Amino acid sequence: MHNLINANQYIKSTEDLDSLKTLMTVFESNIKPDGVRNRAYLKLLWNRKSEKITVADNQVYFQSAKSNVTDGGKARHFAVMDKQILNLKIMKNVINTNVNFIREFSLLKQYKELVLGLHFIRYKANRYGASYSSPDCLHIDDEPLVFVHLLNLSPNAWGGDNLIADIKTKEIKNVIRLEQPFETIILTKDYYHAVTALGAREGVATRDILLFTVEPNETQMEAVA
Repeated sequence: MHNLINANQYIKSTEDLDSLKTLMTVFESNIKPDGVRNRAYLKLLWNRKSEKITVADNQVYFQSAKSNVTDGGKARHFAVMDKQILNLKIMKNVINTNVNFIREFSLLKQYKELVLGLHFIRYKANRYGASYSSPDCLHIDDEPLVFVHLLNLSPNAWGGDNLIADIKTKEIKNVIRLEQPFETIILTKDYYHAVTALGAREGVATRDILLFTVEPNETQMEAVA
């Protein structure tokens, strides 16, 4: 099933809000063009036994062709996000909150080390234009667990809605719109999902998100090799 997490699980004080402003400044200065999106990426490793999180030496991202018919089946190289973001209070909140969930997630309990992928993505569209995800259709991710954190949605934005569909029929069952910073949806392999293209009623619309992907390190290394 899909799960919604209220923003107050990540933002609990004015200090957190100030930290979010700093995060967005770093976000702005690090994202680079990637097709119809701008993005940056940071790959971390979480060791279950020691509970330690380290920055991975290999910052390549890989999706299978089955998961992503547009960009899958190849190693992808994104701009690397400044690792100093890990010192920000808001990012510590995000990692700690998500790891608490990951620790008890049954499909990953057997793995000693997990890859935590931090994908910082901006969708930006002019009036009558479009900015969209890859893939732009209903799909199931390679990663068994994905947190979709909204960072910002401009008030003039159209679209950018999460679609949840039945695993057997692909019939769309839910449409979920994240509107406030750090409203979050958890995605698993129990259903198909997609996000609609971003458009603008007027001017320039933006939708900024942090995709927090979780997968076994063994799987990732085999795929990239």
